[in-house]
Formats: sequence, structure tokens, C-alpha cells
Amino acid sequence: MKSNGIKILYVEDEDRARESLSRFLNRFCETLYIAKNGEEGLELYKNQTVDLVISDIKMPKKSGLEMVEAIKKIRSEQLVIFTTAHIDSEYLFQAIELQVDGYVAKPVDLDKLKVQIEKCILELQAKEAIKRLKESEERSRVVLETSQLGVFIYKEKFIYVNDIFAKLVGYTKEELYTMKVWELLEQKDRELIHRAILKRLKGESFPLFYKDIVLISKENNKIICRVSTETIQHEGDYAGLGTVLDITDILHTQEHLKQLAQAIEQMDEMVRITDKDGYITYVNEALTRHTGYKKSELIGNSNRLLKSGKHSEAFYKKMYEAIEKKESYAATFINAKKNGELYYEDQVITPILDEDQGTIKYYVSTSKDITQSVKMQEKMKALATLDSLTGIKNRYSVNNEIENEIKRAKRYKGAFALMMLDIDFFKRVNDTYGHDVGDYVLKEFSSIVLKGIRDTDIFGRWGGEEFMLLAPNETLDGVMILAEKIRKDIEAFEFEKVIHITVSIGITICDADIEKKKLLKKVDEALYEAKESGRNRVIYRKCNCVEGC
Repeated sequence: MKSNGIKILYVEDEDRARESLSRFLNRFCETLYIAKNGEEGLELYKNQTVDLVISDIKMPKKSGLEMVEAIKKIRSEQLVIFTTAHIDSEYLFQAIELQVDGYVAKPVDLDKLKVQIEKCILELQAKEAIKRLKESEERSRVVLETSQLGVFIYKEKFIYVNDIFAKLVGYTKEELYTMKVWELLEQKDRELIHRAILKRLKGESFPLFYKDIVLISKENNKIICRVSTETIQHEGDYAGLGTVLDITDILHTQEHLKQLAQAIEQMDEMVRITDKDGYITYVNEALTRHTGYKKSELIGNSNRLLKSGKHSEAFYKKMYEAIEKKESYAATFINAKKNGELYYEDQVITPILDEDQGTIKYYVSTSKDITQSVKMQEKMKALATLDSLTGIKNRYSVNNEIENEIKRAKRYKGAFALMMLDIDFFKRVNDTYGHDVGDYVLKEFSSIVLKGIRDTDIFGRWGGEEFMLLAPNETLDGVMILAEKIRKDIEAFEFEKVIHITVSIGITICDADIEKKKLLKKVDEALYEAKESGRNRVIYRKCNCVEGC
């Protein structure tokens, strides 16, 4: 799928990867700009018009994330796809915050990258079509507002013309008064009009009628006119009175709008028009294709047909407040297809006003299905916050939770418990039974702990065979009971092949202002003491920064 005129900026520091992927990217664009690092890429972007940015993340001088952050400040809607071998939490979270449009892991799967690029091209084409439609609508409006009638009276020759008619055909009034009416017509029409004029001048009356006639200007340009004529009395004789409206631009605009309407029917962006009460009067082909409804099922029905029930009353209240103020409203909606499947769409609702009264006549909604993008963001968020083996929170996520809990404790003078767990002799499991069994033990261990804690407790993998459990608003007695229960549950569980394992647990309570570094040091000391004193036990160490940790 190659889009004429599309320009891609590709940034990659590895020579082999850059040369290989450049050949692939040339299939999709007219111009490909290539940079070796983020600094070079940003300079290219500032000096060139770019439709799509494809970049690696980790690069010398300036990373892809830093480059895209700078680009987004220049043009917030810039389309961006990342290709990278780095899936660390920090990278993924920054990519999410930058609202990238695609994320393809290395080694690059060309089919997946092709899908991402074609999706971006379709979005660019949709935006261009809507822009052209708006321009044509404005042009049509100007034509209609400024069009004026030309007026003429004739016998065989013109005997009166107004300034507008003279200007329309490019002759002076004096020149027109020497000309016969049919001399302004195309050759093929002259005989027919000549006969009609002779009948009119004999007094025959024709009903008022409009006809599109081509006039030939003094410069030999064709002017398409809507002409109205009738028989009148003039100075005791019969004459013809005519009015002329130049519709050349209008017809051209109508043809242009027709072409654009066909483009809207074919594009991937969804369009629907509703009356002021929310009943659908028009939908394009994309909307029926995405939702599974037929046009006949949507037109005449209420917008409520697409509601999923996933939004609060407050969400819709905010929308109505905006559009009732005659303002456009943009948001991400979760709607439902005919088969009940949910989909996400970025939607813009624009009120169209009655020009005379200023009241809302109808609403135009344009939207695009971003379901795949949302799922990709959710997947990236999961990669950034969850441990890939056990499915529980990872160290990055647990660190954030500890920082948040410390802030709450300082603000509300509360307390929380922190528990560090370490599987005893875990290296022996890997050495004896292999890493597959070790992975099984880690997953089963996580499952056992999760089943025994509260919904408000936060449990995550700290690294290797170490785990961390954060218990908000928990007392020392309560957390000691919980820790002993976990220890006994692990000791009693029969693991496949390994049969039995044990766990050592260190505990501390934060009941005053504390720094995270000191808190982690104290719980680590408690765990060390538990392991040094024989393992398979729970040790508590007090942590109160008022008294000193």
C-alpha cells in the first residue's frame, strides 16, 4: 500500500538494521529521510515535512524517546511507530505517555510493521479527505453568498443590461447593445434560442422557466448560467425579460463535493450526522462496516443504539454541556457493535448551526476505531507493570506503590507494613531439577500468597526468588498473623517434584516519617536475620524514623 506524497522519517543507529529496513520502508512512501540517531533525526524533522516517524528507542546522543518528546512539542498529532529490542518498564511507560501509534519489538516482524504503517497511511488519507471536504464546503458557501443576478431586456438585440450581466459576459454595455442575444450562445444552441425569441417578440407567452445555458464571454470562456425568461410589454411592443445566475462555480463545487462524498464513503474514518435530538440521519460505509449494523438499521434510530453502558452519567453530562454551548466535543468513547462486541473510538462531535437563528440544526460526528491501539497500550502497560513469569506486579510497580504508601502515611499519619519474602534454598531447586521446575515453583508460590492476602494488599516479585508484600493500614499483630499463615501455607504445600519448600520472611512497620531507602534497608535486615537464624521463620524489625532506624 503506497500512498502518493507520504514522507517517512526513519531513525536507527545500527547500520545493518537501518540499511535492511530502509529498503522495506521505501515501498510505502515517496520520500524517506534517514537519520543515525535522535539528535540527527530531530534536526531533519525541523527542516522537513514528515507524515510518519519510525524510530528505535535506545540510541547515542539522543534517544528515540527524547527525540519524539521534542517532536510532539512541535506537532502533538505527529504519527510515531517505535521499533526496539528494549521493553523495560521505564521505556514502555514513556512510550505510553507520548501516545505513540505503534510499537514493534525487534527483531522486526515485517508483516506486523506493515500493518502498523498501513494503519497510519489510512489515518493520514482520512484527515486529508476531511480537510478537502471542509475547504469545498467553505468555497460553496462563499459562492452562494456572493452570487448575484444579471438582468437583461431584449428584442432581437439587447436593449438593456445591468452591470452584473455586462461584467459576467465581459462586454461593455455599449458593445452588448449592438449584439443579438443568440450571439452569446454556443453554436449548437443558437438556432433553437433564435426561434424561441422570434415567437416571444410576436407576443407569444411562455411559462416562467429555468434552464442551464452556456454563455460565451468576450474572452471565449464558457459560463454555465441558470436563465429565467418571460414575455413583457416594452414601449408599446413585445420584448423579453431575462435574469441570469452564474452557476459555473456552483456546479464545479457540486461535482467536487460529490467526489468527496464518495471518498468519505470509502475512507476508514467513521462519519455520522444526527438531528438536534440525537436521531441519526446519515452514516457512511465505514461506520456500518465497523459496527455491523446496516444503514437502514441506523438511520432514523437514536445514537443510544451504539451505547455500551461503560460510561457514567457524568461522562455524558460533560459532553452535553459542551455541545449545548455550541462547542465541539472530543473524547474516547466505548461503544458497542451490533453483536455486542465493545470497541473504542476517538470521536469529535461538532454542532452545525442555523446561520439565521444561531440555533443547532444537527450534529456531525467523525471518529476512528482505536480498539487495536487501546489494546496495544494496555499490553504495553502490562509489560511495564507486571512480572512476565508470575503475572504479579514487577519491581518497578512495587517501587511505585511503596512510594505512594509513604506519601499517604506522611499525609494522614497512618501506618503500613512491608513484608519481604525469600524462598529458602531456591538455587538448589534450579540446580537439582532445572529452571523449568524453578519457574513452576515461582508461579505456584505466587499463587499461594495471592490467595491468602487481602484485596487491598499489594504483592509483587522483587527479583529472582525474592518477593515484596505491602499491607496498607495493617498493625504489627495483624501482619505477623498474615506472615505466619503464608509461611505455614508454603511449608504445607506439596509442589510437583520438589515436594516441599520453605520461605523466610522479614517484616517492618512504618509508623512515622520515613525515607524509602531506610524502609527497604530495615525490611532487608529483617529478612537477613530470618535466614541467618535458621530460615523458615518470620522476623520483625522496628522502623521508626523519629527514634532512628
